[in-house]
Amino acid sequence: MAGKGTGKYYAPVYRAKKSPMKLRRAKMIRRCILITAAVAVVAVIIAAVQISRKDSDSFVTVAASEQSLAGVTEYPRIVNASSPLPADYVPENLMSLATLPDGEDITLRADAAEAFLAMCSAMSDDGLGIVPVRGYVSYDEQSDALTDMVNRLVAEGADVNEAQETAQAEVSAPGEDEAQLGTSIDVSTDPNSTANFRYTDQYLWICRNAHRFGFIIRYNDAANARTGAQVRPWRLRYVGVGAAEYIFSTNACLEQYVAEVKADNPRAKQVD
Repeated sequence: MAGKGTGKYYAPVYRAKKSPMKLRRAKMIRRCILITAAVAVVAVIIAAVQISRKDSDSFVTVAASEQSLAGVTEYPRIVNASSPLPADYVPENLMSLATLPDGEDITLRADAAEAFLAMCSAMSDDGLGIVPVRGYVSYDEQSDALTDMVNRLVAEGADVNEAQETAQAEVSAPGEDEAQLGTSIDVSTDPNSTANFRYTDQYLWICRNAHRFGFIIRYNDAANARTGAQVRPWRLRYVGVGAAEYIFSTNACLEQYVAEVKADNPRAKQVD
């Protein structure tokens, strides 16, 4: 009986008199373990991000160093109402996209076409696919497209002036559309519509990867204020890998890139 009573008496006294220094030390050790674990997790995340972006080292370098564009000797041509193309302008070396679904009647300049096919192949490797909707468009074809829309709107009840104003907001005037260069292409997951393309996985893939193949999204939301053009997330423009990576890394638009090139190297020349 005495032994049991003694056990009951001394056990709580022993726990109550445990060294405060040992308690603090134990807490400190636990805290250090937690901090070490957290640091390890962060290190793993950073390493994973760096590995996932190994294919984008060049644009990361540009962004990090705020590289001057003084070494850039050529910049892509901008086509709009202020800088139209002549009616007889036709790009050289047009190439068909017939190897793609719905690509039989669509052409691009050869360098842009080859880059586009490479991009489609990479996208396919990731389980995704797009269809080309509109590539090179001649001056006359653009004129016909604008006229057709005006006629359709008039047939639907609009007066001629209203129809022309509405049509010109949707369809560029002949000579004022970059599609005539042969380096612009409209894409979608639906060959009959581009309306919902920005809500697709394919669009997200393009946002993250198109620059690696020399393409930019020509008229996105960020560029709208600078370009004044209608937002067209389905319109891609081939500008070459160097320009595309710089535009991607700085979240710029083509107009900003061209302005920066001209400022850094006044001798740089415009190319189609």
